[in-house]
Amino acid sequence: MRDRASDTWDDLSEQGTHYYRRGRHAIRNADEMTMAGLVMAGAIGFGLGWLLFAQRSYSGDYIPRQMSRSSERDY
Repeated sequence: MRDRASDTWDDLSEQGTHYYRRGRHAIRNADEMTMAGLVMAGAIGFGLGWLLFAQRSYSGDYIPRQMSRSSERDY
């Protein structure tokens, strides 16, 4: 029983090492253009969110506050 557990642990350790190496290799091979594209997409998404939800409406009230009020129930 002890030998079987030891063999299982060794197999799991080898598999973990293998997956770790494959992950490191995949990250290392990610080119700069891919990372730059992801950063740009995140910046565009943040900018759109800012424009949609952080701007004041024409009445001078914040849009999120208006959205909150519209969802309140009057009982």
